[in-house]
Amino acid sequence: MLKIHVAIVIIVAIALFFEITSIFKNNLSDSFDYVLDENNFTETLKVVHDNIDDNVGKSIKLSGFVFRLPDFRSNYFVCGRNMLLDEEEKVVGFLCTYNKDIELVDGEWIEITGTIIKGYYTTDMPIIEIESINKITAPTNTFVKTPDFLTN
Repeated sequence: MLKIHVAIVIIVAIALFFEITSIFKNNLSDSFDYVLDENNFTETLKVVHDNIDDNVGKSIKLSGFVFRLPDFRSNYFVCGRNMLLDEEEKVVGFLCTYNKDIELVDGEWIEITGTIIKGYYTTDMPIIEIESINKITAPTNTFVKTPDFLTN
């Protein structure tokens, strides 16, 4: 009878070990230097653009819609959000580069993770080198907060 109890304790201990290891790995994979949402999107965008060199190599996670300009390279797009400025709708976001074969449609919503690199589009700028893209449903509020530095 004692052997059965010891065996059960060992099995439970092994199961707990694997469960705790799994939880720990999931928490590590969700740690990013920047996680953008509707409240911090524009402020973070400014911080990263104003300090490109300090942010190279940092990890980032955000969601937005695919936006392209006619002169973009084929692997470039903006992961953008809408912002109101002086009662006019503007698109704000990060320029992204993605070299894998995935069909992205302008206006479709995605969640991305990646690493900030220094690149060039009309001037030096931060570019997100995409590591993962997931297509998502648009959030209820597609607008981000207009930053204080633009409203004062």
